[in-house]
Amino acid sequence: MKPTNAKTLTGSGQCGAPLVIAALACAFAAPVAAHHGTAPRYDFSDPITIEGEVTSVFWRNPHVRLTVDLVGENGESEVWEVEAGSMNALERIGYGADTIRPGDRVVLMGGRSRLGLKTMAVVIATLPDGTEVPLWPQRAAALGLGAERAEITSSAVEASTESARGIFRVWGQRGTYNRSVTYTPEARAARDRWSLLEDDPALDCIPPGMPAMMNNPYPIEFVDEGDEIVLRLEEWDGRRVIHLNADADVDSQPGTPTGYSVGEWDGDTLVVATSRINYAYHDDRGTPQSEDSVILEQFSVADGGNRLDYSAVVTDPRYLAEPMTIEGYWTWVPGEEIKRYDCTLPVD
Repeated sequence: MKPTNAKTLTGSGQCGAPLVIAALACAFAAPVAAHHGTAPRYDFSDPITIEGEVTSVFWRNPHVRLTVDLVGENGESEVWEVEAGSMNALERIGYGADTIRPGDRVVLMGGRSRLGLKTMAVVIATLPDGTEVPLWPQRAAALGLGAERAEITSSAVEASTESARGIFRVWGQRGTYNRSVTYTPEARAARDRWSLLEDDPALDCIPPGMPAMMNNPYPIEFVDEGDEIVLRLEEWDGRRVIHLNADADVDSQPGTPTGYSVGEWDGDTLVVATSRINYAYHDDRGTPQSEDSVILEQFSVADGGNRLDYSAVVTDPRYLAEPMTIEGYWTWVPGEEIKRYDCTLPVD
């Protein structure tokens, strides 16, 4: 079946259609936060549907991938590459590697490649038995199309509740992540030269540095190690060390992608200053970053321990016309854990 406009496929194309897959066509108009360069490669404003036979499944992080054989507009067989959400995100809502198998005939709805390629980012898949699976859980959940967290065991909930202390716990779900930024002409020129298919380090499983690494939809955890606080990030198996030693000679520290972070407590708020950042980009859109970049973050527990509020101010005079401000929050999900990420690239 050739790629089809979602509204045409569902008949009248009205938002009141009973199927989730029909509702998706209307919901795509809602904004959803981009992440790690994936969303810009696809046009979600006018979703398409393809139907065909799955020929291969790559069930790994950072993104599950499928190849699908279908009949194109000229009546000849076409092979489409399909990108879904991460293995970790799908496992959290109860789906595993046997969800879709080679040989399955499926209907997939999502965003078409903006680059004219036979690729798509799938949000909802209809399996041979009629089951509709949110193959991109974060985007499906943001659109209200169902991606419920699988039940966490009571023992895990009890253990995490007993051990939670201030920020020191696993924060399980990111809420918002908003940025306000104005670029210098040099930065704008670099962004214009950026190629999503050639320059994104994630395409080679190279993890991001600061501040880009903080823009992720996966759990994070603060661990109290006395004079240091370790911040673990599930995505990319990330790890930051926050030094609570005010006497540290920051200027003598080597540059690293995560920088050198010094923290202090302002009441119950953890304030972290990070410099010595040796990472090329501020984000996943090709905005360059100089070694003079400095980041001031604040983490504070709110809502009776159920939310972790986050703010950051990023200063980089060479590439940011004024300091970039970031704000967001994570929510506490008792019993949540940090999973291994193990980014793996498909073999051509």
